[in-house]
Amino acid sequence: MTTRRHAEAGFTLIETLVAMAILAVAGTFLLTAAERHAARTGDLSDRIAARWVGSNALSAQIVGLGMTPEWQTMLGQSWQVTTSRQSLAGSALDEINVRIAPSQGDASASIVQLRGFASQAGRTLP
Repeated sequence: MTTRRHAEAGFTLIETLVAMAILAVAGTFLLTAAERHAARTGDLSDRIAARWVGSNALSAQIVGLGMTPEWQTMLGQSWQVTTSRQSLAGSALDEINVRIAPSQGDASASIVQLRGFASQAGRTLP
């Protein structure tokens, strides 16, 4: 004698295990995406802080001031600032390049680079 299964009997064990496996995989993907988003947000705040430090350094170079150590700290992090200034041939302008890198890393691994122009010392623009 065989018994028939009722329509309202519910899920079988296999169906439940398959559903749990699908939820586990989906949860893992969502967690990985959230971690990547958090890492990108941290990188973005670092680039913003580095750009502020670079803007300060570029402005200081344009007006002829030296970069002070307290200007190299932004949002609780210290930054390495490398500036170079070279004369532009045929003009009364200097090109100023500013590179900003985290203080813990290599100075050549800059995350922000800014370029500006200033009047050469002792020369006035027409």
